[in-house]
Amino acid sequence: MLIKLWMHQNPVTINKETSLSQAQEIIKEQNFRHLPVVEGDILIGIVTQTDIDKALPSALDSTVSAQDRIIATHTKASSFMTENPITARPMDSLERVALLMQKFKIGALPVVEDESCVGIITETDIFKAFTELSGIGNPGVRIELQISKNKSSFYAVMEICRQFDMDLGAVALHRNFSHNQQLLTIRVNGENMDDMIETLWSSGAKITQVNK
Repeated sequence: MLIKLWMHQNPVTINKETSLSQAQEIIKEQNFRHLPVVEGDILIGIVTQTDIDKALPSALDSTVSAQDRIIATHTKASSFMTENPITARPMDSLERVALLMQKFKIGALPVVEDESCVGIITETDIFKAFTELSGIGNPGVRIELQISKNKSSFYAVMEICRQFDMDLGAVALHRNFSHNQQLLTIRVNGENMDDMIETLWSSGAKITQVNK
């Protein structure tokens, strides 16, 4: 699945002259945690809520003078932004972007096309995408099965679903579940569910969970 289907298009951006206090206000108003920094349309950095929190003194910190507090709020975003941030492209896969976020421990990626910032995708968007792809919330029953580690076992389950005219809402296969078995999860909807489940058992598949 491509991230262009899940990213926020035309994201709110700031320029390098934007003050930290302005950036903080935008983040609070828009209720997000990441602001791409651009020159024209070209991405040059990103500022996060964490960056702002580190830069701006707490109102409870009595050791910071009023003058220093004013100076901090007027500091430019360019002083605390992450330059040349890790980015994604609209045609990248959700899996690739999720791995990048995990590897570099970041919560969002600006999405660029021809160096222009055309979107942003966050970890929340990734979670939402994988949740929808798993079929959660759709009609039907979620069935988890342990099957032999070969192609014929997978195709046998698919054939049983076809035999009972089941509507397949989602399919996920964990190949490295164990040395001899793989874990297959399907979400199916249709009549004769009990008969289909009994046929799955008879096929040699071990059903570990059945739920909505």
